Amino acid sequence: MNQKAFAILIGTLMVLSGVAYYLPLGTDEKQIVVPKSVDPAETFGVRGTLVEWSFEGLRDVLEMAPQSTDIAYWIDLNASKSLTDAAMIALPQSIGLLYGGQLYSTRIERLGVARFNNTWSEFHWIQPYPMGYDGLVIPYKGYMLIPRGTDLVLAMGRPALCGPQEGIEQTIDVISGGQPAESFTLVEESGGDLQLAALGSGGAIMPLAGGYKEFNLNVAQSGNSSAFDLVCRCIQPTSDTSQRMKDLALKNDLQYSIKGSEGELSGVVSEEDIQGVLMELLGP
Repeated sequence: MNQKAFAILIGTLMVLSGVAYYLPLGTDEKQIVVPKSVDPAETFGVRGTLVEWSFEGLRDVLEMAPQSTDIAYWIDLNASKSLTDAAMIALPQSIGLLYGGQLYSTRIERLGVARFNNTWSEFHWIQPYPMGYDGLVIPYKGYMLIPRGTDLVLAMGRPALCGPQEGIEQTIDVISGGQPAESFTLVEESGGDLQLAALGSGGAIMPLAGGYKEFNLNVAQSGNSSAFDLVCRCIQPTSDTSQRMKDLALKNDLQYSIKGSEGELSGVVSEEDIQGVLMELLGP
């Protein structure tokens, strides 16, 4: 992701203050209607449609992501600080992970990212709050895209959408009834505190250099301990990928097995080792 885009987003988001309402181009300010509903999402004070989607795991991200998505992840930022800290280092770069405490007037509780068609979209689950605004918006299918600098836009709701205009529009197309990502067969209905899925068709920039047909990772805090239960599954792993997972298993006292066309790495990872394990699994 472009570092320039990060800087622009942070600089412009810091100017938000007070309570105002977002207006599509050409709207008469006298026509502003203050939302009367007590629905918490409307506290944002944004005119137009708000994003409203379940956001309990990676499957929800994929239901909002375009069909061409080749990598996506979801993380519960309330689950474990050590897991969040490790994710900031090991996961593909995201604005929400790096600058989540500076983007809104409330912290990001859960975060998702999807990459597709040479663009991307982020999903931020935040508590609604009255938003200030000092400019215009771009209406798109009833949603108000709030520009942030020259590179990024926001579409408010639960979750809020953040990313390049092209990426957010493609995500809204899916939310509005378009074709979602359906190529991820390993994603379960319920998953861990950190979930990631990738397709080998995404190439060498994917985890483990894309040496598989499909990759899926679930990490969850292990009971009341500070350790983590980890399960990583690959469909049709290459011999190099299988060897890397075997080596990782031996090094970290994990188990690696192959059943049919699927390889699985699993076990308990200590709090001290989780960052290193994630970096080896998610690196090229």
